[in-house]
Amino acid sequence: MAKEEILLVKDLHTYFESPRGTVRAIQNFSLSLSKKQVLGIIGESGAGKTTIGLSIMRLLGMDGHIETGTVHLEKQDILSLPETEMRSIRGKDISMTFENSSSILNPSDSVGDQIRETIRIHTNLTYKESNELTLQSLNEIGMQNARKVMDMQPRELSAGACQKVMLVMSTILQPKVLIADEITRSLDIITQAQISDHFRRRISKTDISTLLLTNDPGILAQLADTVIVIYKGRKLEQAPIQEIFKRPMHPYSFQLLRPMENRKLKTMRSESIDESVDPDMCPLVAKCQRAISKCRTSEMPQDTDINGHHQVACYNPISVAID
Repeated sequence: MAKEEILLVKDLHTYFESPRGTVRAIQNFSLSLSKKQVLGIIGESGAGKTTIGLSIMRLLGMDGHIETGTVHLEKQDILSLPETEMRSIRGKDISMTFENSSSILNPSDSVGDQIRETIRIHTNLTYKESNELTLQSLNEIGMQNARKVMDMQPRELSAGACQKVMLVMSTILQPKVLIADEITRSLDIITQAQISDHFRRRISKTDISTLLLTNDPGILAQLADTVIVIYKGRKLEQAPIQEIFKRPMHPYSFQLLRPMENRKLKTMRSESIDESVDPDMCPLVAKCQRAISKCRTSEMPQDTDINGHHQVACYNPISVAID
């Protein structure tokens, strides 16, 4: 039986204008997200993970725009919707958590008010019902003194508590798609475990489909079903979670996901040998130690399908599996 496709992003190009000219933040990026799937997108800081999420949410700000591409949520082209209709979708059908939740939450309003506001905008629940749902959700995520926290302002909470509040706000209405951006980054180990456990249980009990944006291979291994590796806005590889850890085929994926083995089979230089790389070429051509002449004279390679569920964009991929 074919999986039910919830989100389809095709040939996305997102650009930003800067004093030095146009920045091609995302180029030719595509993905397909199925019902209940957790699709991880991994890359180092600045790779474009958050920009992908903001592009889907249409929250790029004044300097950013989608040059070309399409985003379909259950076959509806959400890039063509008027902003008024898009507002009715955000928070209800598609939601996003942010890494810096302390600065995203309103510092003046109470936690309870902010969560209840999300419920009020998109449902017909009474104040009492919204309050009960808020308290229940905070308790489920492991928030200590949840009733007291509801009356507190975000500035009175720790970074970990703010992240829990953000996750509650983004999942309380069980959206069709959740974009989870670095949900455990910069948190202590105990809070990371609590959030990861809640995330796993929440997803298993609902039909939420998730884009998990992270630079942490450990979180990826715990929570994701499938992985996309990106670098400087380019999609390099995609495969099921177990396969990509056992057999990363792109040299950058190998370095990112198997750093111990990379000490033996070096795939990337620590520094680029040439910063003036053509933006239409592979962005790693000046760092990759497996680069061949075709890499230096051709445009970015297209995805090559290896076995029906493993794709890699590389002219000289690694072919050795790792036990």
